[in-house]
Amino acid sequence: MAAPFRTCDHCSKPAVVHNTVIVNGKVTEVHLCEEHAAAAGIQLPGHAPIHALLGQLAQVGAARPRGPACPECGHTFNDFKSTGLLGCAACYRAFASTVAPIIARSHDGATEHVGRRPARAEVAAERTALLTQLGRELEEAVAAEQYERAASLRDRIRELRPAGAAGQEGRA
Repeated sequence: MAAPFRTCDHCSKPAVVHNTVIVNGKVTEVHLCEEHAAAAGIQLPGHAPIHALLGQLAQVGAARPRGPACPECGHTFNDFKSTGLLGCAACYRAFASTVAPIIARSHDGATEHVGRRPARAEVAAERTALLTQLGRELEEAVAAEQYERAASLRDRIRELRPAGAAGQEGRA
């Protein structure tokens, strides 16, 4: 059912602005024609000529130029601009010259993903580095015939090695 036709509160012209305000449960409605809306400082959208509307409709049906596309998925940079998403991993290479500066701006200058590692992985990486260093020191101690130091390093390596890895260190 269509809404009833309203006239301007100030004259008999058709109202084009309808404003309803509710304050403390009290409803106030204002209906204004174009002339009185303009006088009240309400900006109305302009009326486009029919040829402009028809031109816009013709452009909607026409294919827009898409620009260079990703060789893997066919996604274009225009697609990225409109959605904010790239289509696949190859898009990063295909659009590197335009996407890299955008990524750098949003990540404080970084363009490579460094990510985070789980705490377990960090501890394991530190343990592996320490075991490698101790292994080198053990070899040097044996080569220098520092057997007491070599035995101490061997025991330290045994303490640090995970279960099941025993017997993998060199014999001292």
